[in-house]
Amino acid sequence: MRRNAVLWPAVQTFPNAKGDKAQMVKVLEEAAEVYAAWQELDRGAADDPRELVDEAADLVQALSNLLSAYGCEDMRQAMFECHERNRKRGRF
Repeated sequence: MRRNAVLWPAVQTFPNAKGDKAQMVKVLEEAAEVYAAWQELDRGAADDPRELVDEAADLVQALSNLLSAYGCEDMRQAMFECHERNRKRGRF
C-alpha cells in the first residue's frame, strides 16, 4: 500500500555552502539527473527506481545547501504553507 507522504530526515548541510551561482547550478544539475533517472524508468530502460531515489537524495542535499546558505534552517512552516496551497487547489 502506498503512503500519502514521503518521510525525510533532517538534512545536514555542507559548511561551505555559499549561495552563489555555482550552488544554484548544482541544484539544477541534480534536478537534471533526477529527470534522466525518471526517463530511464519511463521508457522501460530501467525497472528499479533506486537510481531515481539516489538522484532525488542528491537534489535534496543540494537544495538544502542552497537554503542553508541563505539562512533557512527549518522548512516545516514553508512545507505546511505549500500543503495548504495545494489543498486549496484541490490536489489532496
